[in-house]
Amino acid sequence: MKRLTLLILLAGCSVVDQPYPLAWDPVAPGEDCLRFQGSYADRGEAPGQTARPSLTRELFGASSPWEKATAVRFEFVAADTLSVTTQGSEKEPFVRLFSAKDGDFACERGRLVLRQRRWVASDLVSGRESVKFEVHGADPYLVAHVQEFTTGVMFAVVPLSGESARWFRFPRLKP
Repeated sequence: MKRLTLLILLAGCSVVDQPYPLAWDPVAPGEDCLRFQGSYADRGEAPGQTARPSLTRELFGASSPWEKATAVRFEFVAADTLSVTTQGSEKEPFVRLFSAKDGDFACERGRLVLRQRRWVASDLVSGRESVKFEVHGADPYLVAHVQEFTTGVMFAVVPLSGESARWFRFPRLKP
């Protein structure tokens, strides 16, 4: 009984909800999601961060090839299929296809919404992460609102959960 009480006391929960930065131009509504086709710089900016965030890392997680990424391309290869290609110093680009039919992406009121689930594993924490990646337009930027919900364990015994909502923007590259 004492162990159960200790685990309950140690269990953690964390919530981070970052508001949209007032210094950024407002996001522009759009008719459809075709406007997001194109290439964007992999490194962008986030409010309150001096380190430049990676679009690849935000899209695909820490186990993706984000460290060498230089650009990310969004392309609708079919009406229900979105191709996201990360380019960098690797010989072969990293390509991921998202299917509207499978619920991986949708165009909702002119916003591109990508949904993923991925495993998270580090020395301290392991668990499952659900990510909702909303893409907004604010030319010349792709503005991303990333919502993450993670459940898992720390030190293999302490249950934890956390959620965060953060804003990023990445400049569009010239064609």
